[in-house]
Amino acid sequence: MELENRIPDNVRAELEAKGHKLTMHNGYSDDFGGGQAVMRDYASGVNYGASDPRKDGSAIPELPIRNWPK
Repeated sequence: MELENRIPDNVRAELEAKGHKLTMHNGYSDDFGGGQAVMRDYASGVNYGASDPRKDGSAIPELPIRNWPK
């Protein structure tokens, strides 16, 4: 199993105790994928977002749109 070295030691130990052979990589390694997500709360008109630091996007706050159709 391949993990980034920022995974806590207790998690690594539990995985090894279950028989997994671990290969460690530096934190936020390019060997792993990344994710970006957006969720809209239509009731409040607010967008929520997140972006993995290894991606080129960002989640930028914005004010709710007044009179947004519900």
